[in-house]
Amino acid sequence: KDCCGCSACVQKCPKTCIRMKPDEEGFLYPSIDQTVCVDCGLCENVCPVINKREERVPVITLAVKNINEEIRLKSSSGGVFSALAIKVLKDGGLVFGAKFNEKWEVVHDCIEEIDDLHLFQGSKYVQSAIGETFSQAKSFLRKGKIVLFSGTPCQIAGLKNFLGEEYLNLLTVEVVCHGTPSPMIWSDYLHYLIVNQKIKGARSLSDISSISFRSKVTGWKNYS
Repeated sequence: KDCCGCSACVQKCPKTCIRMKPDEEGFLYPSIDQTVCVDCGLCENVCPVINKREERVPVITLAVKNINEEIRLKSSSGGVFSALAIKVLKDGGLVFGAKFNEKWEVVHDCIEEIDDLHLFQGSKYVQSAIGETFSQAKSFLRKGKIVLFSGTPCQIAGLKNFLGEEYLNLLTVEVVCHGTPSPMIWSDYLHYLIVNQKIKGARSLSDISSISFRSKVTGWKNYS
């Protein structure tokens, strides 16, 4: 019941007998195939809820915003993630973050080109599907690649537990999180908007051209 849905256990299981399945509210929880499970305990060892890390005092705290106004307008807050991501990509690294797929579901993915950064810009206030991105990140880190991984605090904690060791070539970016709505609520809301013709000209999900959770059309200080 305390599971945060980070999916670290799914990717760590040597028997691949764990799947993330939605509950009645649409939140993703691990489901174990007991006929395949060998009780190795690796899933519990990487769980960030069971294995909480020690609290640490921040080395330094800064208030920062991107000096590029165009990037700030495309971002939800100050555009700092974009600045960090561009630096990593220019240095030949890879960036992991949350994007919309073709069904407007929020999923984690990886990019290598600055031209693809727009996929990750802007916060998506929905629980994202991590997929195999922890495993992918570990593979790149072992090859010496610089990796920037953005996610919620519990996802980053799950990633670090999954990795099992510190990597100097890993940069993690956590969003300040107040909890995530379920993917089911998000899907139901989109379909409600389409059925009730709340989105001009949209009769299906494929008719939606873009989505912003924090549009700045009414200014920086008003939610829209």
